[in-house]
Amino acid sequence: MLTILQLSIYSVFILVFILVSLKREYHSKDIKIRVFRYMIILVSLCLLMDILFISLEQTSYFFTRPILVYGNAIQYALTCLTVFLWYLYNEQFIFNDLSHFKKWMKFTSIPLIINLSLSLLSPWFGFFFTITSDNVYVRGNLFLISAITTYFYAVLTAFLIHIHRNKMRRTDYLPLMFFILPPAFGGILQMLNYGILLIGPSLTFSFLVAFVYIQSKNMELDFLTGLYTRKELENYTDILSKQKNIKKYLGGMMIDIDDFKKINDVHGHDVGDKVLREVSDVFKRSFRNSDFVSRIGGDEFVAVCEVQSLKDLEIIVQRIRGHLDTINSLSHYPFDIRLSIGYDLWDTKSFSKDEFMIHIDKKMYFEKDAKKLILS
Repeated sequence: MLTILQLSIYSVFILVFILVSLKREYHSKDIKIRVFRYMIILVSLCLLMDILFISLEQTSYFFTRPILVYGNAIQYALTCLTVFLWYLYNEQFIFNDLSHFKKWMKFTSIPLIINLSLSLLSPWFGFFFTITSDNVYVRGNLFLISAITTYFYAVLTAFLIHIHRNKMRRTDYLPLMFFILPPAFGGILQMLNYGILLIGPSLTFSFLVAFVYIQSKNMELDFLTGLYTRKELENYTDILSKQKNIKKYLGGMMIDIDDFKKINDVHGHDVGDKVLREVSDVFKRSFRNSDFVSRIGGDEFVAVCEVQSLKDLEIIVQRIRGHLDTINSLSHYPFDIRLSIGYDLWDTKSFSKDEFMIHIDKKMYFEKDAKKLILS
């Protein structure tokens, strides 16, 4: 038990470090980061409870029994809730849209509700556990239901990631799938070896790996907008241009904010930065997670997508314009945010990456010049 106690204490320190580090992230308003934080907080609470339970088991203080009884009930509820939040995290990572999650929530939340109900009723009915007169924890007759409802979300998340793997970058697939493996094995070992507490430490290991992965991804991102940098665009297009057997068509977009210099000069660079962030948020809602969107400098952006046809690119452009119209209708700025977009399919056999970038850049400026002619 001393080893488990030390492991739990170390795990809490690691989670606190990750939580503090994430608080400094520029993208703190991102729902995925918020969900990730909530998961860390819940696991930290479970670990602190483990430390407390180990310290109090078989003691006879007047407060021992209430803490063990109600604390274990809360811990059962929090464990399932944590895995449910991991499912939510991946829903947002893949679809980036809460409406999709809400659409299925009335079905996917059923195991969570069952688990929460039986957990909170266990102090009185002993469904998942009982605490003996000697203040010793004993598993209840319905203990396996807790395991089944919790593992349901682990399996559901793995299934979700796998069937939608084409909607994410290939480099994201394995880290997302890996996260659930340590706690899944830890949970199985804990069920088979009564008295060993491994779920919390194994989840901590997953969080540590995920945190390192998030930090490595952040090094690829532009600090202001959260989009990829020009350097990453160069690396990405280099790889694409050398691939010979691309199953889908590639499409590219060159995007520029109209009159951005005027916005900076008249309204200040703070307003200009806010516009850049709002435009970047529009891109995050409009493109898929598998698409590559980068800020290449100032108010210029480049996106590269796998598509079936030119129509797919046109649909993305329509989404961008639609989200932008919504922002403008609700905006407090004394001006509308407008974009010029040049886009086309990229045949890597016929065009080098530099030739293609020049091509879509010309198309973007053609649209920008056309607007000026209409206004003049």
